[in-house]
Amino acid sequence: MTSPRYSLEQLKELDKARFSQKTDAINRRVNAVYFYGLGWLQREAAELAKVCLNTVRHFVRAYEAGGLAAVVADARQGPPSALDPHVEAIRAEFTARPPMSVPEAADRIANLTGVRLKETRIRTFMRSLGMAPRRLTPIPGKADPAVQADFKKNIWISC
Repeated sequence: MTSPRYSLEQLKELDKARFSQKTDAINRRVNAVYFYGLGWLQREAAELAKVCLNTVRHFVRAYEAGGLAAVVADARQGPPSALDPHVEAIRAEFTARPPMSVPEAADRIANLTGVRLKETRIRTFMRSLGMAPRRLTPIPGKADPAVQADFKKNIWISC
């Protein structure tokens, strides 16, 4: 270990951020940059932080170019959904007339927006809107048919 590579203020900032991030992966990145800043070699910092040597190289460059914000930025997001621009229209449509099933929801979304997705993605999208399917059970012998018909109309509920 040699003399520190970063100023005392930078090391304090890194030390403070080492264990307070959203995920363990980001904590390990910050640890790697911190150890490198203390004067450890990149290889040693990688071993101490339990990350790959390329990770240390990448995030040391990112820290030196953009500071701590560049190290803790979580860029592991997928592309935006094709339904994002239509969220309000779909929510209004489904609030007025809840779908009975996921295939029906997929058809109605395709008719409304022109975007056709598989049922799994539709189910995930419905949950992101705050809707969850109700589980239907057999009607007991003395059930009120009017109440059951009303229940079927409101199959998707807001969570």
